[in-house]
Amino acid sequence: MKKYKTNIIILILISVLIMYLIMKDDFKDIMSALTNIDIKFLFVAFILMGLYVFFQSLSLHLYLKSIKKDYKIKDTFILMCSAQFFNAITPFSSGGQPFQIYLLKKQGIKVTDSGNALLQNFFTYQLALIIMGTFAVITNSFLHIIPSTSLLKNIVLIGYIVNIIVLILLFSLGRAKNLNTKVFNKIFNFIFGFKFIKNREHLKEEATKKIDEFYNSSIYFKENKFILVKSTFYNVMGLTMYYLIPLFIFYSIGKFNTVSALDSIVCASYTCFVGSFVPIPGGTGGLEYAFLEFFRSFSDASIISACMILWRLSTYYLPMILGAISIAFVKKGKEEEVKWE
Repeated sequence: MKKYKTNIIILILISVLIMYLIMKDDFKDIMSALTNIDIKFLFVAFILMGLYVFFQSLSLHLYLKSIKKDYKIKDTFILMCSAQFFNAITPFSSGGQPFQIYLLKKQGIKVTDSGNALLQNFFTYQLALIIMGTFAVITNSFLHIIPSTSLLKNIVLIGYIVNIIVLILLFSLGRAKNLNTKVFNKIFNFIFGFKFIKNREHLKEEATKKIDEFYNSSIYFKENKFILVKSTFYNVMGLTMYYLIPLFIFYSIGKFNTVSALDSIVCASYTCFVGSFVPIPGGTGGLEYAFLEFFRSFSDASIISACMILWRLSTYYLPMILGAISIAFVKKGKEEEVKWE
């Protein structure tokens, strides 16, 4: 945890700067909106974020249970919650999975098995992103929810294409063994051309072994298609919960006829595609700007800014805090309910 202190400090400073830039011109109006919110609708937004994590947990649990039959959904949920903290404080949300692998290893699941489970789950999550993204793009093409002058629409298109490419690469990695072997051999030969790399044959052997293990794991899940279908369904449901959060944020500020469920899903989907390109932890800066840009046509600037602040509270700061608490809970209970080795 100590090595992440710098990330957290930088993140706090950036967040404070962004809040200042957003609020400096409309401070009174934004504070007026924030101090008159309807708590019950904000609570619904919090619940939706919890459901998003819960559906992610259900998806990952399918794979973990296939590895360890007695693995409990409660432990998967705690695992997913704790990953939220590391996702929040690392660039491109890259810290969550390594931490999950570490915890699963402590619970007696081999690194290869946990890595395969997380990668398979990541595949269906990417598939769910594409399904929801396709829905958002088609819906927007008919209803023109996003302003046609939006500067970020091209970035959304790029993000959509990049996610499709990632999905294709993951699919091919688990299906075309001979092709993958040839491709990775070329990559290995290029990398091992650098003289400073030691133990080349051992590294190549280990990497090839990991690829074979992932391929064999993919074959298992390919033969058990119901797991893939259920996992994709859970991730689609989770993203739906996540994309509906702005709707209840607007409700909490009293804007009941401003944003529809479709508006919320389309704009939130577009916002998240933009956020995936921001290297700062939590997509900080990019996500705030994207939210303001995609929702700006629904109300005046102060209301949209207030909604954005509540949205980031619901989807970023609250999960990060709860994730930190989950980590403390796991550490405290590791000799008790969770069987660590």
